[in-house]
Amino acid sequence: MVFEKERREMRINRTFSIPVDLVHDLRKKHNQSETVTRALRKYLEDEDTPTITDASEEELIQELRLRFGLGDAKSELLSTIRAMMK
Repeated sequence: MVFEKERREMRINRTFSIPVDLVHDLRKKHNQSETVTRALRKYLEDEDTPTITDASEEELIQELRLRFGLGDAKSELLSTIRAMMK
């Protein structure tokens, strides 16, 4: 039985087609395999994470209000802006 840690440490060679300029940039890195591994992990993990562009204007305003504090002057300004948008 292969445990998760052991599976993450196992390596396999694969060939993928990537742009030539990316290859030249990658060659400048000390450990190309590790650089590609970290980049792919970050890309795949972030795939399911919502970004600010996924939020509606209403959601953005509400989040900012909560960060400022509901009694803060900035929060009140955001409430006014929200009311004007409706």
